[in-house]
Amino acid sequence: MDARDIGAEPGSAKAPRGMNRLLAATGRGAVRCRRAVLSLAAVVTLLCALAGYDVAARLVSGGFVPESAPSAQALRAMEDFGGGAPGFVLLARAEGGVDAPVARRAGERLVSRLLADSRVSGVDSYWTGAVRRGRPAPPVVDATPATPATDAANATDASALTRALRTPDGHTAVALVRLRGGAGEVRAAVDRLLPEVTGDQGPLKVGVTGQAAALRDLESQSERDLRTAELIAAPAVLLLLLWAFGSLWAALLPLAVGAVAVTGALAVLRALTELTDVSVFALNLTTAVGLAMAVDYSLFLVARYREERAGGAPHDDALHRMMITGGRTVVVSAAVVGAALTGLLLFPLYFLRSLAWAGLAVVALAAAASLLLVPAALACLGERRAGTDWFARRRLRGAPEDGRWYRLATAAMRRPLVVTVGVVLILAALALPFPRAVFGLSDERVLPATAPVATTARALRTELPSVAASSLDVVLPRWGADGSPGRLAELDDYARRLSALPGAAGVRTVTGLYASGRPLLSCPARPRDPAMSRATCADLADRHRATAGTWVAVSGPVAAYGPASTRLAHAVRAVSAPAGPRLAGPAAELADIKAALVQRLPYAAVLVTLCTLALLALFTRSLFLPVKALLMNLLSLTATAGGMVWIFQEGHLRFLTGDFTVTGTTDLLTPMVAVCLAFGLSMDYEVLLLSRIGEAHARTRDTVRATAAGLQAAAPLFTASAGVVIAVLLALAAADITVIKLIGVTVALSLLIDALLMRPLLVPAVMALAGPVNWWLPKGIRRRSAAPAARPLASVKPTAEPVTEHTAGPTARVGGRR
Repeated sequence: MDARDIGAEPGSAKAPRGMNRLLAATGRGAVRCRRAVLSLAAVVTLLCALAGYDVAARLVSGGFVPESAPSAQALRAMEDFGGGAPGFVLLARAEGGVDAPVARRAGERLVSRLLADSRVSGVDSYWTGAVRRGRPAPPVVDATPATPATDAANATDASALTRALRTPDGHTAVALVRLRGGAGEVRAAVDRLLPEVTGDQGPLKVGVTGQAAALRDLESQSERDLRTAELIAAPAVLLLLLWAFGSLWAALLPLAVGAVAVTGALAVLRALTELTDVSVFALNLTTAVGLAMAVDYSLFLVARYREERAGGAPHDDALHRMMITGGRTVVVSAAVVGAALTGLLLFPLYFLRSLAWAGLAVVALAAAASLLLVPAALACLGERRAGTDWFARRRLRGAPEDGRWYRLATAAMRRPLVVTVGVVLILAALALPFPRAVFGLSDERVLPATAPVATTARALRTELPSVAASSLDVVLPRWGADGSPGRLAELDDYARRLSALPGAAGVRTVTGLYASGRPLLSCPARPRDPAMSRATCADLADRHRATAGTWVAVSGPVAAYGPASTRLAHAVRAVSAPAGPRLAGPAAELADIKAALVQRLPYAAVLVTLCTLALLALFTRSLFLPVKALLMNLLSLTATAGGMVWIFQEGHLRFLTGDFTVTGTTDLLTPMVAVCLAFGLSMDYEVLLLSRIGEAHARTRDTVRATAAGLQAAAPLFTASAGVVIAVLLALAAADITVIKLIGVTVALSLLIDALLMRPLLVPAVMALAGPVNWWLPKGIRRRSAAPAARPLASVKPTAEPVTEHTAGPTARVGGRR
């Protein structure tokens, strides 16, 4: 493909070359073999649906932490200790107390059942202490009557670590269950275990919380929310499609294109699951992007066909020119959106890479399906039904200059500086909350407040705050506290310094328990220490020493992903250690994710910027317009991000978005899904608008008139598309999952900013200010990319462009044969 093909005027009367020739050939083939094309598309869609039918079961949660991150390496090392953050936590209540023999026997049986699963690496429970897989499970003894003597004996023999797993009133105890394996294996283990170990377990009533349990509920609840949103949005979407396309047959086209694109992308994701882990969020992105791109591309092509027909072109000629003009816009739009998504492939998180692969697949398939199915379907419908538009008279009344978008653009260009400054100030005001963003990761609080996992988590924080507190697990690899005085002294000094850090609630390791820079219990226990101290020291030595090295556990703030926890993780890494420390735990993972994003973000930004600028420069034959498009999209996305922080981090407008738990943080990764969607749709509309403005300018050489005419032609298309997408997104606000609300509301806000401020006001104002600079290109490049003289396009009947060849005086409709 050469520069002349991309930059050339789409309506060239001369024989098309390069991309034009390919698009024309594609259109001719689709029209000639229309029934075969439609039948083949149906067969391919069915095969893809069969190939990808079980893709949802193979997608996994997680993928947020790079495999090579220090926290991931430390987490693998923690398997040797049977420690680390538990996969889930069981909170057991007994009316007669958890020390009653019948309750103790039920608790021991619960632990035995957990250890029987191959994915459980260890269990810490009040009844058994710390039990690692591979060691014999505690025996389940017959119940004997409880007496004060037996209770006292149990209390004396238990270590302080074990007793911390019971509430002071003795009615509640916990079991911390640690899992091993990949994300898919952990999810399968959770699905197997939770039905067996929760609910009524003899005298125990068992609830569950923890990361793995929350992710399981998050996935199932999100599927229910998405189905509900689809049911809510379906009537509105159908009505908007009918309005946008003007007839039932035409309104079915984007649904057909979307079905082909989404099912094909699901088959691609299913194939990828055989090679690598794929995030479950890729499924949501595939559906959203597939629908949006299908509506956009189908609408672009159908509108072009009707414009040509309104200008007097025969049916076959209209289809041919539709492919050359609208098809070019579709191809460039898909390339620009794909370039934006490619940047996500540079990040070492399979969560983001999954989104990239899903987005690239569905965008490419949507473009290919629209370029094949739309001309074939219009050819099958025939001249009469393909051109039917029930609402044509309502789309434009009076002379072309009376079009509301034309008048709005003209008004903005009369005082371009005032409009530009005003819009920029509004966007800056919307962006003000963004610097206050505090990034973290989602926990069970994204679930509805009434969800069992969330209620159990609140009970755990209230009744056993020391268990609910976050922890940082420091692994000193291949360094053992083997009992030599020198090693024990080094470890003791290290633990004291860690316990003195701001935010550290306590430290435990082989040498004892520490808080505020001093030991609470020194080990090994001296003979005069009570039995519980000796038991605690034995427990510490057993838990914190392994072949992998030595484990130091640092208790932190309750909010695992809060700013205080993040500061503590950085402080722990800054403390000199006896050996090179590796940190595991939520705060360490968050720090590693941030580091990975910061490290790769410049490369991703450069890649996306260069690819987007190159594609838009070739398409527009301008250097200014691509830079303007990127800067305006950046401004729009910043304003959108500010609104997101104001709503979801600070808790405003909950009466509109539906209630959710305000955590005081913004999820670090979920907004990237929203930004990808918003950026892709914004660039899609930008390409459409620039194509229309460029065509009008090629005819008039008048920037003001070309901009007004281009907006008059393009605005009904992108506003109709935005209306369909916003209807779907606002339905997501009814979801019970906060992250789904965030995606829906954030992207809808971005589209509203785009449709109300950016395209109708800021674009015309900046175009008027730039004047001839809009079309500047070095002479050498301009000569090489010069296009053949353009013949006028067919008129836009529903959105006619009142463009003239001269600066004054009316003329025939654009594209009318003069």
